[in-house]
Amino acid sequence: MIFSLPKEGKKALSLPHFPTIAQAFIFRAYEYVPANKIAEILGTTEENVIRAAEDMGLPDYAPGNIWLERGYITIIRRMWHILPYSQLLELLGMTEGELALILKEEDFLAEKLREKPICEPVRWRELTDTEKQQTAKIKELMQTVDVSGKKSFEFEYSVPNINRDGKEVFKTRMIYAFSGLYQHAFDVPSEVYLPDEQLAAYRDLGVNGIWTQGVLSGLVEFPFEPSLSKGHKERLARMRELTERLAKYGIKLYLYINEPRFMPLSFFEKHPDIRGHIRGDGASLCTSTEKVRNYLRDSIEKICREVPLIGGFFTITRSENLTNCYSHSGDGNVECLCPRCSKRSAPEVISELINTIAEGAHRVSRDIKIFAWSWAWRGFNEEIIRSLSKDVILLSQSELDVPFEIGGVKGRVLDYSISIPGPGERAKREWAVAKESGHEVGAKVQISTTWEASTVPAIPVSPLIDDHIRALRDEGVEHLLLSWTLGGYPCNNIATAAKYFYENANVNFPTREAEKLFAEAFREFPFHIQTLYKGPQNAGPSSLLFPTPSGYTATMTGFAYDDLEAWRSIYPVDIFEDQFRKLCEGWEKGLALIDEGDESEVAVMARAAYCIFKSSYNQIRFIRARDEGRFTDAKKIAEDEEQIARLMLAQMNKNAAIGYEAANHYYFSKGQIVEKILNCRHTAEFFAERN
Repeated sequence: MIFSLPKEGKKALSLPHFPTIAQAFIFRAYEYVPANKIAEILGTTEENVIRAAEDMGLPDYAPGNIWLERGYITIIRRMWHILPYSQLLELLGMTEGELALILKEEDFLAEKLREKPICEPVRWRELTDTEKQQTAKIKELMQTVDVSGKKSFEFEYSVPNINRDGKEVFKTRMIYAFSGLYQHAFDVPSEVYLPDEQLAAYRDLGVNGIWTQGVLSGLVEFPFEPSLSKGHKERLARMRELTERLAKYGIKLYLYINEPRFMPLSFFEKHPDIRGHIRGDGASLCTSTEKVRNYLRDSIEKICREVPLIGGFFTITRSENLTNCYSHSGDGNVECLCPRCSKRSAPEVISELINTIAEGAHRVSRDIKIFAWSWAWRGFNEEIIRSLSKDVILLSQSELDVPFEIGGVKGRVLDYSISIPGPGERAKREWAVAKESGHEVGAKVQISTTWEASTVPAIPVSPLIDDHIRALRDEGVEHLLLSWTLGGYPCNNIATAAKYFYENANVNFPTREAEKLFAEAFREFPFHIQTLYKGPQNAGPSSLLFPTPSGYTATMTGFAYDDLEAWRSIYPVDIFEDQFRKLCEGWEKGLALIDEGDESEVAVMARAAYCIFKSSYNQIRFIRARDEGRFTDAKKIAEDEEQIARLMLAQMNKNAAIGYEAANHYYFSKGQIVEKILNCRHTAEFFAERN
């Protein structure tokens, strides 16, 4: 096995709102996998599982296999604190190697989960009389819960058609497919996850590009370890089929290339001549060696020849992933340990890597676009830009270096901001240098959603989107990356941006007065990149309340737990709490303009966003009340949080997109919100007993 699973760490969370851990497992798994599969894990009969589910009042979800195919990340996350690896693998139907590869390659999933909690094997047993009484209370509460309406993955799109008059203002307008499969996009036919209805919606909105991750070793034979490339010919064929489908809608395919992939030290026992910078138990493939550069160049060329309709590639050379020898070194904090690259400068190595990728593509066609994203080039960004081939397009995150002052706290935006529109100072400086050097320039933006509220796929703040895209047009930006893995939902926000895609574009829908109030309120969001990654606002009302401290620290867009210290980032806790109060109160003013029966996109998404923000506010207040011994306040907050969870569930019944984000699958599902209702009731009773 090339890749290993994360080590086990602390004891798993207790789940006191369930009488037994087996019931917790059934409660969660019943939404995702058939009862016979649950029975196999527990070592019992299907009849016993169905009876246990009925005793808890669970609805008949009838999940089939769709969650195992398109929601396995949700399952992994939900079982992380319940099942040991052995039973988790059995549930997923995976080998250790397959799960390890998913954790490594699925958009930093291992980082989102961190160490595996220690879990004992979960086995079936009959309940005691006391446990039966507790179970009856769960059933009584469940009878007050409604999960009817849209089923998970029943995505629908209703968007205006853009009048495309005049010259293109932005030549490239690519987005991540809302229901895309990050790691497995080419393991199955694209129709499985990318239906024609979604493509038609993108076409009608003026989107002309779809991007997805491309791992070279999965698409072209990896010459150093061919076993890693099993199935590469079939994947390349599916990629070609996808580009042919996209062409019917005027859309091109772009691959995100984050190469060469960091490998474990055991890999280099056979290939010591290409080992580069070492970190921990792995090392980079050194791009200062001709052998590695040839591999990159030839692989890109192979893809372009086999998939002639491909639109292009974009690179990130200093991402969270360890790739080239300077991907995590050379910035004054970490010394480059590569014997070759350490004798060269970071700009020299990074620009050579990007130029090598461009060479491979342009051997086939000069029309294939290569975007170099300047993410984390700080300190030597201008040197890299000036060393890039002229046919490389510079891509910068638009909001880079926008100054802000929120609640009296000053800071600067790095990325992922809708509440603070760009473009930022550093982005504009980078574009200026690129233009002087003969490059076209592009902006990465978020216009549908972002980590400020990622589980609401269309945050209804179109005035902020209008301001941002208009400013990019005026700045002379020629290309747009419209989203990261989150933000691809076809919606009114994209239509707002599309007003600027063409010189005489026309979008026939008005901005509602409520959206103006939402946009004003959203400016109160306590922005900071650490808050975006670790704060409560992504999981919102799906996050459990912890009557006693969990002892766990928040992870990057994974588990927020009750880690208020990490959530607040640069904000004093009083100000952090107060900013969410201001945000909620401002949002309520907009909601007051929306009729209760309104089920339009703006209305449903506005209510869902309110649930996210109000739950975040509640969780902050709850933790403070709990830790300060204000048990009456903690009880009242838990009761209010139950109502927020119920309101969110009602919105999910109306729109299946709520809670979904492609790289996390369902960040939360209906069953998870239902569990939160149970958790809130248990928590309120816990504090009632302490008054």
